[in-house]
Amino acid sequence: MTKIEESLGKLFSKYRIIVWYDGEKGFQEEFETISLPKVEKRKVKNNEFFLKHELLIVHTETKFLLYAPFPRPEPEDNWLLDIELGHHVFHTDQEAMIIQELDLPLSFRNWVNRHIEFFRSKDRIQKLKQILDEKETETGLTLKLLQLVLGGEDGSIEGLVKSYTLGFLNGKEEGIKKELQRFGLRDPFWQLVENQFNYKASNQSIYDFILETFQKSFHPLSGKSQVNNSAKVLLSTWKDTRSFEDSFKLLSERVQEDLNVKGHLEKHPVEELIQEDVFEEIDKRIIIDLSQHIKNETLSLDKIENFIKVRETKFWYPRYSPFYDTLYYASQLIESVKRNQEIKIRDYEDGFKQYTDKWFQMDQYYRLFLQNYRETSQNNALNSLYQRVHKIYSNTWLLKLSEKWQEVIDNQKEWYFGVNSQKMFFKRDIQVPYLEKKTKVFVVISDALRYECGISLHESFQSESRFSSKLTYQVTGLPSYTQLGMASLLPHKTLSFGEGDEILIDGKSTKGSQPRKKILEENSKVRATTILAEDLMKIATKSDEAKSLVQDHDLVYVYHNRIDKLGDDKTQEEKVIEASKDEIVFLVDVVKKITNMNGNHVVITSDHGFIYQNEVLEESDFADANVQGEVIRDNRRFVLGKNLTYNNNVVKFSAESLSIKSDVDILIPKGINRLRKQGSGSRYVHGGSTLQEVVVPVLFIAKKRVDTISKVDIDVLNKANNRITTNIHTIKFYQEQPVSDSLLPRSIKSYFAIFEGDESSKKIISDVIAYTFDSESKRAEDREVVKKFTISTNQKSSVNTFLVIEEKVEGTNKWNIIAKYPYSLKIGMENDFDDFF
Repeated sequence: MTKIEESLGKLFSKYRIIVWYDGEKGFQEEFETISLPKVEKRKVKNNEFFLKHELLIVHTETKFLLYAPFPRPEPEDNWLLDIELGHHVFHTDQEAMIIQELDLPLSFRNWVNRHIEFFRSKDRIQKLKQILDEKETETGLTLKLLQLVLGGEDGSIEGLVKSYTLGFLNGKEEGIKKELQRFGLRDPFWQLVENQFNYKASNQSIYDFILETFQKSFHPLSGKSQVNNSAKVLLSTWKDTRSFEDSFKLLSERVQEDLNVKGHLEKHPVEELIQEDVFEEIDKRIIIDLSQHIKNETLSLDKIENFIKVRETKFWYPRYSPFYDTLYYASQLIESVKRNQEIKIRDYEDGFKQYTDKWFQMDQYYRLFLQNYRETSQNNALNSLYQRVHKIYSNTWLLKLSEKWQEVIDNQKEWYFGVNSQKMFFKRDIQVPYLEKKTKVFVVISDALRYECGISLHESFQSESRFSSKLTYQVTGLPSYTQLGMASLLPHKTLSFGEGDEILIDGKSTKGSQPRKKILEENSKVRATTILAEDLMKIATKSDEAKSLVQDHDLVYVYHNRIDKLGDDKTQEEKVIEASKDEIVFLVDVVKKITNMNGNHVVITSDHGFIYQNEVLEESDFADANVQGEVIRDNRRFVLGKNLTYNNNVVKFSAESLSIKSDVDILIPKGINRLRKQGSGSRYVHGGSTLQEVVVPVLFIAKKRVDTISKVDIDVLNKANNRITTNIHTIKFYQEQPVSDSLLPRSIKSYFAIFEGDESSKKIISDVIAYTFDSESKRAEDREVVKKFTISTNQKSSVNTFLVIEEKVEGTNKWNIIAKYPYSLKIGMENDFDDFF
């Protein structure tokens, strides 16, 4: 079947009579050979009235093809005009054939002619046919041609510009330019860009448009840009489109170099840059400026917190989050030390209370500062701030607190053995609340998990579904080292020294897991066992081994040694910061493993804490105690021996005064002093009597049957004002509840969109604004957040416009709509002056 036969066949499915004019008489032979089922052929040769009689009176149901080997007459001379008007005229010129194949009105002939090169490919024609709508306009058809040429996802001008941009990035710009020119699409494309974005240039190019668009979205240069706010919205959607993320980064990197963004940033203070978002250089400049402000204390803590919160929702934040976290914890530490300059401690209980209420924060801020600082690869931009923070923590805070605490110890004469003593742990925290009530319990002992790490662990459990966490503390004995701490946590009557620094319970060894297991079995009076945390994690949750562990025991001690193992290794002691972070995550996993085995109650504690200072101490920083006598064991923070002599740099305790049956004496350095000892590490130490070493956490974790954790609710206060009449529309968001233990922050992104059908057909018409609602304030006014949206759309009115709020699905890159508020879009004219209101 020929192409003409195919076209005629399709037309006869719609029309009974078709008139075919062939002015050049080039298709006479084809007419003679054409054979169409149930179609009669007739030639027009001054027999119009005869044919009309046959067609309209004699054979009223028969299909006819009338071939006229002459040009179509003018209407006043056309005897077949009434038949043409009631039926169809067939054309065989190239444009007409294309129009007929596309089933378009003949009025599109000129449009087809303008783009005739496009239609020389059957493949292109077929692809166009697949995306045609029932009713097309020339503009709509032009957009579809551009979509096919540029490979766009859709025929919107925004989608076409994005596709052209991707071609530019992939080195295909010259090929695209040639195809646009060849198919008569260059001028239409740039006219569409001008109409949408007000882009005018004598030598239009996609990169020139990109430069203008980036300038518009960068306040220091926005006044030089000729494009309108629609370009800002375009850039906002690019930033928010995950599939375009890498492309946006490449564009931004190139543009910031060509626009000399770094030079322009030098002219603006941090306050003027904090909302800027399109160039990576902006974050670098903000980080450097904030670092200097924090170091020199020239910005208030509130301002620094607000600035960092603003940056959290910006495009480049994920890359620079360790930098911003470093700044955050530095500012918190400096401010906290300033607020706690006057240190007064009445006695042991007062010291423990103040430390667990507030002073622990300095240790936590310092650890988290170092943790994030290292994640920046100890970037040189933060070096001077690091030096300042380290000095404030070590010299201003840690040294001063330890001196005040040492005064308390000197005045008390004896060490603390009150209700929160570690010696009481088994009876106080295990036997009475669990075993006596016939409740199974797992006890997880994390070596060197100090109190501030316990706070972080507690906060982790508070954000977990179906877990409750209660935090308290206990106080270790002296020396604050592993052997004594581990023994004190077991059920016992008496503690005594064995060989060296080994601790015996009722005369029995406690060194290692097997001796501890034996003591636990004998002294707990219940079915008890011990297990290493690594071995516990290897057990399949639903296995017989897991079932036996839970059902066959009332008490399970779980041991783990990550922090102390690294800290006590001189070659790796600096890794104690990362080890603390990893341990907190690991302990959450351990508890989840236990509860998945149906162990519903877990107590987490530690044998001792530690002091950590990141700088290697100078030789002059070590204390010399001039110890003489029978030294049994010595390290940086304690000495065990008999008949010892010493100087004023240490405090002597008898073993009996520390509730250890022995004639051994114990020397503890005053404050944070380290004793001189060859081959030992000095940054990470424990064994002494500082609050950081002796105060350890006790967490009571329980698995709940129902989830009581949720996120704060978000509302829109001014949704009654739901008419959008200008290109800038202000929304006042409201966080309904303050963040608390059971109400977590909520991170959202929001935008305006027109919905023509389901969610997949939405068209975003504004910039995309992200925000995390995390206010803890009980004042409702403090939880209000005002955001301005820039509206960009050729559609000036719509009743299907909505303010959309989305939330990210945890652990994925998917976002779900959690709220939609209806709005009426009715913009009279473009209003770029809204930027000034």
